[in-house]
Amino acid sequence: MKALEVKDVMAGYVDEQMILQGVNFEVNMGEFIGIVGPNGSGKTTLLRALCGLLPVKHGFIKMNEENILNLEHNELAKKVALVPQLMEPVSGFTVREMVMLGRTPYMRRFSFEGDEDREVVKWALEEVKIEDLAEIPVNNLSGGEFQRVAIARALAQEPKILLLDEPISHLDIRYQVKILRLLRKLRKQRTIIATFHDLNMAARFCKRMILVHKGMLVAMGTPEEVLTAANIWKTYRVKAEVQKNIRNKNSRLVLLP
Repeated sequence: MKALEVKDVMAGYVDEQMILQGVNFEVNMGEFIGIVGPNGSGKTTLLRALCGLLPVKHGFIKMNEENILNLEHNELAKKVALVPQLMEPVSGFTVREMVMLGRTPYMRRFSFEGDEDREVVKWALEEVKIEDLAEIPVNNLSGGEFQRVAIARALAQEPKILLLDEPISHLDIRYQVKILRLLRKLRKQRTIIATFHDLNMAARFCKRMILVHKGMLVAMGTPEEVLTAANIWKTYRVKAEVQKNIRNKNSRLVLLP
């Protein structure tokens, strides 16, 4: 089933300067999609357009066949959630209170959380395995722990599509693997789209990948189809060799001198 359709999308921060230049792709329910590309290629801009934070100047974005431009902000927030790259802890908040912020789209103005909101937060904490941290101040957490809190807050929105901007960029290798294993598990109930700098990590965990450069889609497909020596040279201007892992058949890039 189609979860997302992006058609001829152009978007940017200044009317005269479009960052995204006619992007086209489709994503099915339950996929884990990795978006890769050089710095400034439009990865974060694309995520911001997908969740409605950046207006689409041309083309359209549909979720479950519905144009996101036709959705109220609260309704869109129930369909798609974004975990930004540089999310900061809110001083004075516990983990549970931070995750409860994800219930905002479901609350009326000046109202308090109800039993359903508390149940959803409890589920989100359990889903990312941080229920034992619920009453700890978020300022006391490690980077990997706080990243799980950020994901739990997004899950509390109960979205069908979860967007993550560089979810592993500031973590050590242990937490990188833990977070990506968690996301791979979460995709069983929803669609996951994340941006990456680490091409090998994206290839290891993502079902399909999107390679962007200068706001345009260069390639989309399986990691084997996207991470070719020719595509890497075209977008990064780096010579690389693609090797296959004999045990799990995953592609791995090796940079050449």
